[in-house]
Amino acid sequence: MNKLFLVLFMLVLGAACAPADGQTFPVSFTFEKDVDCPNFINFKADICDPGDLCTWTFSDNPSKTYSSSSITHYFPEAGSYDVTLSVCRDGQTSEKTIQVGVAEDSPYHKNGEKLLWNDEFNASALDLKKWNYDLGTGKWGNNELENYTNRAVNSHIENGRLIITAVKEDDRMAVGSYTSARLTTQGKVEFHRGRVEVRAKMPSGKGTWAAIWMFGRKAAPNYSELDILEYVGCDKNIIYTTVHTSATLAGEVPMVTANKTVNDVETEFHVYGMNWEDNRIQFYLDDPNNVYLEFERPSQDDQHFWPFDSDEYLILNLAVGGDWGGMRGIDNDIWPQSMEVDYVRVFQK
Repeated sequence: MNKLFLVLFMLVLGAACAPADGQTFPVSFTFEKDVDCPNFINFKADICDPGDLCTWTFSDNPSKTYSSSSITHYFPEAGSYDVTLSVCRDGQTSEKTIQVGVAEDSPYHKNGEKLLWNDEFNASALDLKKWNYDLGTGKWGNNELENYTNRAVNSHIENGRLIITAVKEDDRMAVGSYTSARLTTQGKVEFHRGRVEVRAKMPSGKGTWAAIWMFGRKAAPNYSELDILEYVGCDKNIIYTTVHTSATLAGEVPMVTANKTVNDVETEFHVYGMNWEDNRIQFYLDDPNNVYLEFERPSQDDQHFWPFDSDEYLILNLAVGGDWGGMRGIDNDIWPQSMEVDYVRVFQK
């Protein structure tokens, strides 16, 4: 690049938006506290046109800015905080600052846990800095029929939620007759120990197989999988949770699994949680005190029995058919069907 052109380009870029000097045009925003944890607050600009640059600053971390028309910010401690929205439009900037109050420390902060990673799905599209698409058919075992794609019809963001949708493409009821999506954090966030909470609503109907789970390759050759939730539509209103290790898969020890009836699993959002500690893993519904499965470190000090000292990554997917999801057949009149995800949050001590 020509040096003179580079200098002129940088000067134009630097002058693209003049510093704020009062309000040259109206700026306002609204906020709403999260229903599950009021320390998470959702902010949304009232007006942010396609050409605008909307930037947020929070007084608890003033050196960092976030560019988006809407954002969820986590305030772990009680207090009053200044929130500033700066909007750049046609080379001019306007700002609006309001103060928000947080009544109590979050339960995670009280427990010594910090927010490690989260996605509140506030952007207009999936954040590919956080997620990968697994693509294709026949790679996932279980004799499933879906073709996983990165098409918007199979996964998109809508009203602050991730929508994963299985679609019928033809009437053959064969491999590739359905498309869906499978998202992972492999290589982007992998961890062991910590709390995972996913607020989600399940699909409906025979042939659906939704899953929220974790899988690890770093324990290889030992097997490492934590199924926080599996929901097969043919077992209506029953959620399943399972811990898989080399020892359980080989039948050397009993399978570690539990199921729970949740009568509104297809119509209401629930928090599916897992608390992964050094010597035990607990799974709960909606509240950390509502534990329905606990797996303790076995007496055998061997990764064959406990591979959970190695990192795993998150997976969200909606399969069609397969050995379990299709065990009572597939209702070919129900499609499309969706799993909706409100947020994914990971905390760690």
